[in-house]
Order: sequence, then C-alpha cells, then structure tokens
Amino acid sequence: MLFKTLRAARSSCALIALAAAAACSGPAPASPTASLGSSSQPGPSSSSGSSGAADPGAALVGALSTGSVTTPRPLLPANNTTVPNQNQPVKLVVSNALVTKPGGTVYTFEVATDAAFTAKVQTKDAVPEGTGGQTSVTLDALAAARDYYWHARATSAGTTGVFGATFKFTVGPAILINAPSPIAPLTGAQTSQRPALRVVNVTRSGPVGAITYKFEISTVASFASILITGVNSEGVNETGFIPPSDLPTTATLFWRATAMDAANGVSSAPSAVQSFTANKPPSQAALIAAQLGVPLWPGAVPPGDTGHATMGNDAALGAGWAIQTLYYAPGNVHFQSPDIEMLRLFDLFDRGFDPDGAVAWMNSNGYPTQALWYPPPEKGVLGLKYVYIAARGKNPVNATWDIVVRIE
Repeated sequence: MLFKTLRAARSSCALIALAAAAACSGPAPASPTASLGSSSQPGPSSSSGSSGAADPGAALVGALSTGSVTTPRPLLPANNTTVPNQNQPVKLVVSNALVTKPGGTVYTFEVATDAAFTAKVQTKDAVPEGTGGQTSVTLDALAAARDYYWHARATSAGTTGVFGATFKFTVGPAILINAPSPIAPLTGAQTSQRPALRVVNVTRSGPVGAITYKFEISTVASFASILITGVNSEGVNETGFIPPSDLPTTATLFWRATAMDAANGVSSAPSAVQSFTANKPPSQAALIAAQLGVPLWPGAVPPGDTGHATMGNDAALGAGWAIQTLYYAPGNVHFQSPDIEMLRLFDLFDRGFDPDGAVAWMNSNGYPTQALWYPPPEKGVLGLKYVYIAARGKNPVNATWDIVVRIE
C-alpha cells in the first residue's frame, strides 16, 4: 500500500513543472522487513522508515503554494526603435508572463541608460497585470537624444521571476519652435475690415520640417469661439494673412498666430494675443473732406451704407473731384472745388439717396443747402451756386457724378 502511495505522489510531481521538483527529489522508503521470530512469539515492532525522513506530501503542498513564474516578453517599443521626442511619454508593453499559480500578478519595469542597468533612470513597480495577454506602463518624460534600455519581470503568488530580455530604444532630438512675434495690427489698432495680420518668422531648433502658420481671429480674448481661421506657408522673414471676407465693425476683435511643423506634429505656443477694431473704409467724400481738414458730418450722420455712387474724373465731361480752384466766368469768381456742401450731397448719393431726398435730409438735419434738382429728361443735374453736379446719362440711380462749372 505504501509503495502505491509513493508512486502516485511521484506521478503527480511529474505533471507539475518546477513547482513540485522538491517533492519529487526525496529518497525512496525502505522495503518492509518481515519478522524473524516464530509466529507464536512475536518480536519487538520495527519502523518502516526513519523518523527523520521527509514527508513527500508535505513537500508537494509547499511547492504548489508558491508556484513558478516565466519571464515576460518585451513587445513595444521594439528593439532598436527610435521614438520621436515629441511622441513622449513612452509606453512600455510586454506579453504577460506564464504562472503556475495565477492571481495577483504584478510587474516591475526598469529603464536605464546602460545595458547593465547600473544607471537606472526610472523604475515602475507593482504594475497590475493587463488584460488581453499584455501589460503596459507609461513612463515619465525622458531626456531627448539618448539611448535607453528596458526590461521587465513578473511577481505572482509570492514568487518573483527573473527579468526578461533587454530591449533598447532611442528618444530622438528635441524639436523646439518658439512662439511667433506679432508685427501688426497691435493692441488698440484701428484697421480696415480686411487687415493684414503679420508676424515675425519663428526661431526654431532641432530637425524641424516645413513651417506653416495658423492665424485665428475671435470676438473673445479666450478664443472660445473662432470667427476666422487661415493657414499660410512661411514667408521670407515674416508671414502674413488677410481675411477672405470683411470683419465685423461692431466689436473689438482679437487675433493670434501659431507656428506648426505638421510633418513632426510639433506646434509652437500661440503668439501674444492682440486686439483691434475693424472700421469700414472711409467713403469717397470722407477722404476728400479729410484732405480739406473739415469733418464731413460733424452733427447728425445720414443712414445707409456707401457704394451707390462714383465720382467722375473724366476731363472731357467735367472738372473732376480733385481739390482745385475753378473760375466762374459770369461772376468773375474764383472758388474752391469741391467744397464741403458738394461733398455732403455726393455722400448722400453714395448712401443711396435720390437728389430730392438728399436736399431734404440736409435741410432737416442742420446742413442747410440751396441746391436744386433739375430732373431728366431735360437735364438730370443738381444746381449749386457755381456748378452743377451732373448724373451721367441723366440717370441718378447708382450714377457717376461729374462737377460741371455753370456758364449762366
């Protein structure tokens, strides 16, 4: 019976790898000794084995309580891989270790700058085993432009395995792109509705690729909402962007620019935010009034947008709208043309007023005038003291207006 028990124990040990080796290595017990005395005179009792012999069952239980652990196999980064610095943090991935007593397996990852691991830079302990047959850990940022070596080991059920194969990876050189410096418009500027946004080209270091610039315009300084975005390739010394559509004139606007190396996935910090206000361009009449040093509308301002009339400057048809001195022969008078009254009437035409409506609005809003409209088909001109303002083709709608000196 004892021999059957021992054979069964040895068979069980054979089915279990290193975990039961100690149980299988004990000496075989001695064969039972038959009695030498007569059957009627029993002799003294004898032990089937010495009292100090190991118990094979206890050895088996002890071996099974700890289990064995294989080495995890490194997967990523693959051996001799280069990791771009901008792709940090690096994630280490291993294939899970095999254990004979599963449950509670954790991993230790070591990273060093030498293959002998005498100069460790990071150690990640007690990393829980992952699902799907793999375990990973994310490293802290590593210094750029250096070689690194890594390996991992597993611990399970009180048994710590040995470190697996060592893999090497290299963190590439750092790519640095500084923020662009704004040139114009700077904070507080008044601009047209399509200003040129300009920045000084960025300084950079490392293996930088082609640089493009992203320009953003917003109605809020936080850029929580973007009004217009545009991207331009880097220019010579500076790079600019002009909005493709008119900007609103009702609020303060904000803009910034960011330099981007798309090939390497690296971007600069945005430029310092600048604020500005977009204004409608001065009307034709306002530009000339500014040259005269006279405000076009010092009081009430007429409604409507300009763009409905054109100043005629064909010498064959009139005197033109350039500031000049003209001569009125019937009165032997030299006078300046255009004067502010002419400019105000033209500005009203430019805002879509008809001639009678323009005269009426001026007289009703503190800008008295004696102008008189002579309608087509006979004339199509607005009479003033020394000149007519004549609609070409005698059509005052969206017309070109010429200054013609009166001869009567």
